[in-house]
Amino acid sequence: MGVALFLSRLIFVGGLTLVALWVGKGQIAFVLFSIVVLYLGRRFGWWLSKASLYGDPLPVILVECVIWGCLAAYLTHALIIWHRPHWILKWVFGFGVGSYVSSPNFGLVMESSIPDYAYPRHFTITNLPFLAFIIVSVGLSFLR
Repeated sequence: MGVALFLSRLIFVGGLTLVALWVGKGQIAFVLFSIVVLYLGRRFGWWLSKASLYGDPLPVILVECVIWGCLAAYLTHALIIWHRPHWILKWVFGFGVGSYVSSPNFGLVMESSIPDYAYPRHFTITNLPFLAFIIVSVGLSFLR
């Protein structure tokens, strides 16, 4: 990645964060923070997938995937509790962004390019964090 591209993304995400902090709590700040979480979560998920999920042994991958899904659910829950958005924003920008980020390898590789022997690992990496996200999100919704 070139330095100019990195700096432009850093300025964009940093600018969104600063505007969201300036706006404070509420609907607009929730949307802006959701976009920042979406971008940073996607980038970190892709990095995690490249660094360890496709190369580590299966037990390590299972633990990493469950932790990733639980972290996405907790971050989504904390953002919703902090801003108290309208239910439409909560579902679209809260749980929608959280479920998108919970799959760390989403959009990283084309499904058709995965060999048959590697597909079970890819399927696990895609779906286990999402399942953990759903279970933890439902559990956190009952904890107030």
